[in-house]
Amino acid sequence: MTIGALVIRLRLHGCFTLKEKRMRIRPIIERVRNKFHVSAAEVEEQDLCDYAVLAFVTVSSSGQIANATCDKIVDFVEQLGLAELADHQLELIKY
Repeated sequence: MTIGALVIRLRLHGCFTLKEKRMRIRPIIERVRNKFHVSAAEVEEQDLCDYAVLAFVTVSSSGQIANATCDKIVDFVEQLGLAELADHQLELIKY
């Protein structure tokens, strides 16, 4: 069993209030959850309007599947165009 933990850092250009930030972040989290069946949450920088850190976690029978799922999530978030992808980190934990 492998756990894939993906952290994505996003820049939210033109976002000036926390309400605007939530309006941009919520669709990203919901779409990724629905499409890839992963757990997701905003985990850091919750008090900044123009920056967000999202975490996604998946559990799989192999590291290759977990890695591929996380790579697809990164590509999907970029293609949504709701925020600029600043950075991402992936950690695979094998049990």
